[in-house]
Amino acid sequence: MHINSKYRLPSFPLKLRVISAFDFEIEPILLLEKDLIGNNFLSYLTFSDFEKEQRAYIQISQERLNEVLTNEISLNSAFEKPENEFIYIAEFSHNTGQALDSFLVPVSFITEAEIIPKNYVVNYEKPKSEVVLKENELLDFSERKQKIVFDFYLQSQNLINNIKPYALYKVFTPIIEIIKNMLEFDNRNADKYLAFSNLRQASFGITIELNYSHDLFFQKETTVIENLILLLNAQSKEDFETVLYKTKNDNYLKHYITIIKAIIDNNADLHTAYANPVTKDIKTNTLNKERAEIAKKIIDETLDVIEDVEEIKGTFLEIDIDRKEPSFKIYSFEDEFTVKGKFELSILEKVKNDFVNIGKETYVFQIKTLYFPETTLKSEEIKRYLVDYHKEAE
Repeated sequence: MHINSKYRLPSFPLKLRVISAFDFEIEPILLLEKDLIGNNFLSYLTFSDFEKEQRAYIQISQERLNEVLTNEISLNSAFEKPENEFIYIAEFSHNTGQALDSFLVPVSFITEAEIIPKNYVVNYEKPKSEVVLKENELLDFSERKQKIVFDFYLQSQNLINNIKPYALYKVFTPIIEIIKNMLEFDNRNADKYLAFSNLRQASFGITIELNYSHDLFFQKETTVIENLILLLNAQSKEDFETVLYKTKNDNYLKHYITIIKAIIDNNADLHTAYANPVTKDIKTNTLNKERAEIAKKIIDETLDVIEDVEEIKGTFLEIDIDRKEPSFKIYSFEDEFTVKGKFELSILEKVKNDFVNIGKETYVFQIKTLYFPETTLKSEEIKRYLVDYHKEAE
């Protein structure tokens, strides 16, 4: 690769030491190096023969480095748009390791020379650090708050730089839904019984504070959280049967299935811990991809259709009784979302005879939800039926 002499440096100015090799095939292709004051540099092997090698260097921040390692941006893009807009090129002797020549070139040179292949992918998996939940600190926190606390920490390669929606909607929210279902309260009372603290990134962690009983014993919430730990730890049909025997219904299983699917799909580790300020108990659990796959296999083989009936306060948005399977769409005031489904045949005459003011009057709807879990032969399916409704009393 020819480089204009006007970019030549009197000597190579960087004093670097190698920190990590991200790509090494006979020779080190992609390296992370640091200078004397701790700045990060990525170096890429652009040429090598028996006598010398040539490397391209960019200074890079930790945040940008994480984006490269997780392929949120390509290595080619990182070199074509470096953070300080200059690239070092240096040649080194294989025999002595000394710099033979060096250049400081502008971004335009790298773009024109195309020294980094556009399809180059960094194959790097950051080792997962061992998560040690500080049990004494968790218990101290529980005692200070005088609440049951449930600590949640989700680890995955795709959570290194930021929190992805699945961590919230397919793991954290389903855990909250399981707690609500087992304690038998809904969103209207969530603020009364739940609080969140200790939000952590670098993966995703949060502590759930729970005080349902509002007394000194926490009997009901203790039972619920211990059942949740048992559920997250279940690895056999007998384990699941134990949890089902201890709980009033199995509606929470649809949320559990969402959690284990998210863990499998994202190769994530879910670390949980519970502390009780009265009994001083601390219980921990880790659910990783391997354990989630075991749990999913058991559920695929044994789980029947899950049925749930709930009341929703809202208004009609659409009614179509002329279809082969008459359908509806309603809006829930409480949860601020739309629910679509079909009418049960038993209430069709009622619907036809009522003078429903779509979008204007408030109704209380009874919705039956049938959840068909995913198996190896079919994907998951959710069916909703309107089994009854009445106008809210003024």
